Amino acid sequence: MGMLLLVLLLNVVISYFNAKNVGKIWAESKAIGGWVRVLAWAGAIQSAVGFTYVYAFIVSYIAASTGYLPPAFVGTLMSLMYVMLVVPMLGSAIIITIQSWINAYRERSLMNLGVAGWNTFATAYNAYNAIQSFGPAIDSVQEGLGGLFGDSDSDDNAARVILLAAIVLLAGILTTNVIIRRYEASLPVSEEVRNANRDLEYR
Repeated sequence: MGMLLLVLLLNVVISYFNAKNVGKIWAESKAIGGWVRVLAWAGAIQSAVGFTYVYAFIVSYIAASTGYLPPAFVGTLMSLMYVMLVVPMLGSAIIITIQSWINAYRERSLMNLGVAGWNTFATAYNAYNAIQSFGPAIDSVQEGLGGLFGDSDSDDNAARVILLAAIVLLAGILTTNVIIRRYEASLPVSEEVRNANRDLEYR
């Protein structure tokens, strides 16, 4: 339990700093557009996914402890969250990994090479796990939500799973949005943007 709490806390910290850093470049990324804007969105998605996973664990624990959901449907909720989040998580991670390769190529420092190496390993590892886990997660969701259109008592639990999933996802997105807005435009605007120069380094 202690290890799980530590992992959740680490996710919160990482997601917070992702959103904070995205917020600092959000206004400028809109002005610049192109690859910088894509990177900003990738960082925002990573932050939202991180917060959503944390909220999902908290909500699942509360739902199980209070009897709002039976244990089997708690598993369905977590599987549904995984299915919803794994594709945007991997997509944004690939974009960030590509940028780390670009940074390492442009400036061959030990730091940049280390970041690129770690991002490559983490993205490949997560992709491998996704290939292994996506099918079973889909099966779990289909089995758990199958009663939604039936006459069994499980239709109420299936509806609760969908409701909780929607709430958790919205909470993750809103948390990221609030942090981004809090730090938006907190960095000085670059000379290129002030001069409306579109011929930028990352275009």
